[in-house]
Amino acid sequence: MTIRFLVYKDIVLYREARLRSLKESPFAFSDSYEDQLKKATDFYDEIEMTGSPPEKFTLGAFSEQDELVGFVKFKRDQRSKARHRASLHSLYVIPEFRGKGIAKMMIIELFKIIEPIPGLEQLQLSSIISHNSTVSFYEKMGFQMLGGILEKDLIIEGKYVDAMYMVKFLTPTLQSNTINNP
Repeated sequence: MTIRFLVYKDIVLYREARLRSLKESPFAFSDSYEDQLKKATDFYDEIEMTGSPPEKFTLGAFSEQDELVGFVKFKRDQRSKARHRASLHSLYVIPEFRGKGIAKMMIIELFKIIEPIPGLEQLQLSSIISHNSTVSFYEKMGFQMLGGILEKDLIIEGKYVDAMYMVKFLTPTLQSNTINNP
C-alpha cells in the first residue's frame, strides 16, 4: 500500500472514487452524488495541493496494482483569525479494502505531513451519525467531540441525520488568552 499526495494525473481515478463514495455511502458524506456531478468535470480543484508546507491537499491510498482505494482531504482555514485550525474531510476507503487499516494509515500520514505546519493547533471534522458511523474510529485517532450533537443536520434519502463536530488538538492552545463572553 502506498499513501501519497494526489496530483493532476490522478484526476480520473479520483473522480471515479469520489463519485463511487457518494453513490455507495450517501450517509457518510454531506456532499451528494447529484451535487458532485454538477461540479467541474476535471475535479482538479478538489485535489490541488497549495502552500509550502502544504495547507490544502488530498492523500490517496494506492494498491500494489496502482488502484486508488481510498482518499482523505485536508484544508487549513485561510481566514487570519482562524489559521490555527484546519479540517479533515471526505475520508473514504472502497468496500473491498476496508478492515485492512488503510483509513488509519492515511490519517497517520496526514498527521506526519501537517505536524510541521507553524501555528496549526487544531484539526477539526464533522461526522454524520449513522448506523455505520466513523465516530469511534476518529476517537481512536485522538479526536474528541466538540460541542453537542447537531440534530437533524442533513436530510439524506428523505431521512434526517444528526452530525457532530470533532477536534484533535495538535499543540497546546492559548488557554490563558481565551476571552470568555459573560
